[in-house]
Amino acid sequence: MNNWNILIENTDDGFTVATVLEAPSLQTKDRTKQGAVAKVRELLQQRLSNAEIISIPVDIKSLSEQNSLMKFAGIFEGDSDFQDIVKDINAEREDKEI
Repeated sequence: MNNWNILIENTDDGFTVATVLEAPSLQTKDRTKQGAVAKVRELLQQRLSNAEIISIPVDIKSLSEQNSLMKFAGIFEGDSDFQDIVKDINAEREDKEI
């Protein structure tokens, strides 16, 4: 990866903190923004000099497999009685918020 996202934050004590967003453990601070960026760049280069970045596939279960209640999603779609109940609930909530 050639480009890295660096979060720059100014602290109350006058320092600038630079954090690599893709590797939050890589963080440094300096009195200047330029100094903080230079330091975090050096930390990143040191870490990557003995590292390798690879991509791996990960199987993700479908939402319906993760949550057995998803089989009930949408069962009241188009049910006019249910829509009336929802309207009544919303009206009651609005009355209580006042």
